[in-house]
Amino acid sequence: MESVLAKGFRYPNQSVIFRQIRYAGSLTRRRLTQLTDLSFQTVSNIVADLVDMELVVSDGLVNQNAGKPAESLKVNPEGLYAVGILLDRGKFEATLIDLSGQCVLRSTHAISSVQPEETLLQIAEVTQQFLKRTGVPPERFAGVGIASPGPIDFRFGAISHPPNFPGWAFVPLQQQLTDMLGCSVTLIKDSHAAALAEVWSLHTGVPSSMFYLYLSAGIGGSFVIDSRIWTGFLGNAGEVGHIVVADGPLCECGRQGCLEAAWSLGKIAREAGKTVEEFADLLNQKTLPYWDHWRQGIPLLARAVVDVVNVLEPESLIVGGPQGEIIGNDLVTPLTNALQKEGFVHNLRPIVVRTAAVANAASMGAGLVQINAALTSDISSNGVLGLAI
Repeated sequence: MESVLAKGFRYPNQSVIFRQIRYAGSLTRRRLTQLTDLSFQTVSNIVADLVDMELVVSDGLVNQNAGKPAESLKVNPEGLYAVGILLDRGKFEATLIDLSGQCVLRSTHAISSVQPEETLLQIAEVTQQFLKRTGVPPERFAGVGIASPGPIDFRFGAISHPPNFPGWAFVPLQQQLTDMLGCSVTLIKDSHAAALAEVWSLHTGVPSSMFYLYLSAGIGGSFVIDSRIWTGFLGNAGEVGHIVVADGPLCECGRQGCLEAAWSLGKIAREAGKTVEEFADLLNQKTLPYWDHWRQGIPLLARAVVDVVNVLEPESLIVGGPQGEIIGNDLVTPLTNALQKEGFVHNLRPIVVRTAAVANAASMGAGLVQINAALTSDISSNGVLGLAI
């Protein structure tokens, strides 16, 4: 069998038909004709190609208003797989996803070494174990997507001196991991990957624009417009954590009073002698005095968020990320109140603030980027990143 990766989508309408089927879950050829304004014959030809590539399969027969039952179609989850890696401070999360965007396997691993090569060997080993355990055929494996804290450099597939990664100077991990695994590897900023996973899950319900506030040990973000992310020239746009909010401590970036240095889970956890995960659990349980100490800094976050919203004016603000999944609900009301009080357009409309719908979003999004690249040969251009699937 010729590898699906050798083909991918050969022309745009294949992507259009695939996306419509994915959005709906199940569609007939006749309904696809109505949704796309393509002729029935064109739709039938495209569907035949997608079935031949094993990206789409029959979902059975459905009754029509008139005439004989028609065959409905759905995405074949086994049509393509990818591994998404979230590279975080002190650990990495690995997720194997299928073509429907569902998690097949997930595991988390401590990073014990300051040597990046050893971590990359760990990632390569976990990836190979995933494929062996699930029996994914080589022709159905799209490759590995890595979501990493910044700074990153799209041009070289490298990360450069990320905070709290001692020993990681300029690391061309994309090429190094490609050499280790012999497969395609992509690199994306963690907050951008998480926002893409959110866009994927919303289908046609994606707001016209949104800002994804990414809470991990640090604080990041991603601006989405028309389902595409503004990545910035090198891939680092959205660093809301490096907005100056107070006469605070010196930040690792070299500025004085950055939000991330004045108030972030990483900073507060270190002061309390806890890991970020331990501190987040204490917050989830509203344990005193940690809860009160954390809440005192929320106005600093609100100050930065108001500035971002005033500059970009998104339709929605989404709170997500590894720790946003735990404490995001406690931020919705204070951020909403701050925006209604201080937002430039607060008297025109309230901005929608909500928590993210997708858990483990960054590793999921990294895998989706790799699947998208395998099918469309499109990763990033001119500072924007989107999914054509």
